[in-house]
Amino acid sequence: MKHDLLITLDKERQIPFSRQIYEQVRNAIHSGALTGGDPLPPSRTLANQLGVSRSVILQSYELLQAEGYLEMRKGAGTFIAELTLEEKITNVYESPYNFITKGPDFLTLNPPSSREVDHLNPVFCDFRHGVPAWDAFPMDQWQKALMNACRRASPDTLGYGPAEGSLGLRREIARLLRSTRSMPVVPEQIVITSGATQALDILSRIFLFKGDQVIVEDPSHSVVREIFSFAGVEVIPVNVDQDGICVEEIQTNSDNDKEGILKKSPKLVYVTPSHQFPFGTTLSLKRRVQLLDWAKANHAFIIEDDYDSEYRYEGPKLSALAGLDVEGRVIYVGSFSKVLFPSLRIGYVVLPPALLQPFLAVKWITDRMSSALDQEALAEFIQNGHYARHVTQMGKLYASRRACLVNSLNTEFGSRVRYYGEEAGLHLLIELESDAEENRIAEVALRYGVRVYPASSYFLESKPKGPVFLLGYSNLTENQIKMGVNRLMLAEAEATVSSSHL
Repeated sequence: MKHDLLITLDKERQIPFSRQIYEQVRNAIHSGALTGGDPLPPSRTLANQLGVSRSVILQSYELLQAEGYLEMRKGAGTFIAELTLEEKITNVYESPYNFITKGPDFLTLNPPSSREVDHLNPVFCDFRHGVPAWDAFPMDQWQKALMNACRRASPDTLGYGPAEGSLGLRREIARLLRSTRSMPVVPEQIVITSGATQALDILSRIFLFKGDQVIVEDPSHSVVREIFSFAGVEVIPVNVDQDGICVEEIQTNSDNDKEGILKKSPKLVYVTPSHQFPFGTTLSLKRRVQLLDWAKANHAFIIEDDYDSEYRYEGPKLSALAGLDVEGRVIYVGSFSKVLFPSLRIGYVVLPPALLQPFLAVKWITDRMSSALDQEALAEFIQNGHYARHVTQMGKLYASRRACLVNSLNTEFGSRVRYYGEEAGLHLLIELESDAEENRIAEVALRYGVRVYPASSYFLESKPKGPVFLLGYSNLTENQIKMGVNRLMLAEAEATVSSSHL
């Protein structure tokens, strides 16, 4: 890093130059422009740059050092000191505006790496869900597809493309959905997004107004609920059981209970029928038909989030809910994050014809287009059969890891553990019979080198009695899984003993 520091002195201000330098360096530290370890210019260099005496620079540096902002290293120079997280938060400028009144815990959603958490107790087993097996991804084939996309790039590819995305990729997605999800879809119905989250955000913009109601499954992902809540609507939770969302509850509230939770007919229902999040149950055929009938009768639309549908280990595969839709009431949302890798940021939405233009209008304004080169590379990756082979290979690998996790849980906890969603997907939801609090178990487990994720926040009304955790297994070896479950058992035992003494 060069010893450059942009400082301007105002001779009209009735404030000493040393104080002006101090304030600007301090503000640069708290804004993030200067961070711990960054060098400051030597005092003579900065004095010549600003046209002041060296003593002015030394005074400002000494004041900053006295307050803990700088550290002097003999023979090396002057550097920005490392601030703790508490110091950064305490000293940061507080805005008088409250733009977001509430939101998800982003540290929980995107936890720091094990090296950032505790150097003395590194994490050897992270049960984070939704993470594919990095080491098994066919990177050579993907790099070749990317290189070919770059070689074929034209001014049209490198410029602003259509908001709906690459026609080549949309054609390949349509072929996939017709063959694997029994959906009679054409490329013109598909819009490429930067992931499922963007699709949900755009849908909330075109559908919802303040005071509207949206039905979601209970439990459900907190991010989904927040997207709808930020639109100013009321989120109505509906229970999930072994057959999926309880459609009967929606019908009862809308048809008979005029004083119930539904103030008016909801415009949207959000479901995860192939692999309910986080329970992992599959929406039964009977309830699929009931839900479609309800949507038709109430002029509502269903958002089908079909995440993890590629991986099913037990029982026959069902078609997508959209495959049964003949009324144009289902909006199908998919993503490649779980199958390939999350940073690809390519998802898609299949829209009924009536919604295509409103959706594209919002996308054009807010996002314009997704990365064209990545889309072209993905289209080739699918067309050449690499995608299908990868899904097949990963299905076998994940089935083995899933079986290892189930066996390990049975071995370590016996009848004290209940697990859900073992027949599909990339995670298990487990409930322990324990007197310990789930956050305490997670805290102790982290000291044992295992990171687990408490899941009670996914439940809105029907809270589980015991501690619940979401355990992802797709990016863990079988040895890591066995050791991780063993350490989780030890952590639960320790947490139980400590809670009994409180």
